[in-house]
Amino acid sequence: MNGQLSEQPLAELIREISAKSLGGRLRLEHERMHVVAYFDQGKFLYAAANVRTLRVREYLKQAEAVSDHELAQINERVSDTDLLKLLCAQKLLSTAMAEQIQTRLVADVLRLALLWTDGAWDFDVRSRLSEELNPKINLEALLLEAARRLPAKFAASRFNNPAELITPVDDPLNNNLLPAEGFLLSRVDKPTTVREIVAVSGLGHDETLGYLYALALASLLKRESWPTVFQGTQATRPPAPKKIAPPPPQPVEREQSHDTDPQDVENLLVRIKNARTYYEVLGVARETSAADLKTVYYQLARHYHPDRFRKSAAELLPRIEAAFARITQAYDTLRDDRLRASYDAKLEVSKKVDQLAEAAPKASAPVAEPEAVAEGATEPVVSTAERAALQFKEGFAALEMGQKKVALGLFASAARAVPNDPRYRAYYGQVLAGNEATRRAAEAELSAAVKLDPKNAEYRMMLAELYRDLGLKLRAKGEAERAVAADPNNRKARELLRALK
Repeated sequence: MNGQLSEQPLAELIREISAKSLGGRLRLEHERMHVVAYFDQGKFLYAAANVRTLRVREYLKQAEAVSDHELAQINERVSDTDLLKLLCAQKLLSTAMAEQIQTRLVADVLRLALLWTDGAWDFDVRSRLSEELNPKINLEALLLEAARRLPAKFAASRFNNPAELITPVDDPLNNNLLPAEGFLLSRVDKPTTVREIVAVSGLGHDETLGYLYALALASLLKRESWPTVFQGTQATRPPAPKKIAPPPPQPVEREQSHDTDPQDVENLLVRIKNARTYYEVLGVARETSAADLKTVYYQLARHYHPDRFRKSAAELLPRIEAAFARITQAYDTLRDDRLRASYDAKLEVSKKVDQLAEAAPKASAPVAEPEAVAEGATEPVVSTAERAALQFKEGFAALEMGQKKVALGLFASAARAVPNDPRYRAYYGQVLAGNEATRRAAEAELSAAVKLDPKNAEYRMMLAELYRDLGLKLRAKGEAERAVAADPNNRKARELLRALK
């Protein structure tokens, strides 16, 4: 099987080979460079390249592990693996050092090929590695790193369906996330469409999809539909048995749904759609026991399992199937003590973010009215002003949590959307002021905020502190004096005035 890297980049090929437990040799070609990678039952084994700098000899020289004289005694045509074996056999290199060099080399080969967005590939299930090699490679970390370095437009192009669902994983542990990635991860606490994630991110469209692509490749989020290419290829062994949830009880009178009130069905669908947590999906309290959860789940299955509606209410079937999928996902998570504890911890983090967002400064006066609902629409249309208000709250929460880059993007979006709201301009300016390179832009934003709300002592203090940092002492003193005039009890303004004397 073969194809183009522009259609199936290496990262996605690795993901699919692993998911389908395939084995064989994957050969990649980009310009005049070639890389081969070997897999067995979905597990990555080894990779090599025809690039001179990606050879064991070069790595040995860089590490000064073996002298040039000792290397010169060995024929240059000896393969990389045989070279390491010879050096270890001659006691010129320790086994531990050999493994370390081989691991670093293989990781660098993958780093190179993971960035190729054009070229060709072919996969041969018959070709196998002749010797046992198993460098300790953290593939998920490499995929995350590579996705961050790919062009934003290329990463964004991997999402062709804005309605595709992105689902949280049970235990997304990774301590090396960028602030924007961590913030985006915290926003996906239930199946959410790509369109919705872009809307709440506060970042640019391509930038958001780039972060989303990285998180999905690193298995920190789950995509509904990855592009696939190995549909007809058989795995080299049967997949390992998966953990299967106990099947729901067979519904009584499968096709006779007259005993289920249509209004009850509609109420359930609305509740599931609006549910923010798995507890709300099942309609239970946080302290509900596993035994009671099982009872609730079986009751829901008896009344609302999709099989009951296949003939009698076919028009509702897609909505019912989607709702019951969420019910099953909620039950599978909450009935497992470990998964439930992890989910509860994530809820607490989300709750903290929401509390910080609600603590964001409120508008002193109405700035813009929400846009009208589109004629004929079945759901309210989120107005520009409402979206900007949400972005400002999210930005304030991110700022309080120390995620300044995320806050900057959210404040910028809010300020662009509603430029006559002084809060958005002031806090956008305050974050810009924290970077020496953007302090002039910060002055423009803070000056605009002061002009929009001249009596706000807080905004004047932000501007005064910026002038102080720029070395403009007289301007700083003037703004501090105006802050005191607007609020005689402003302690920070009085302290700044004393410091400027």
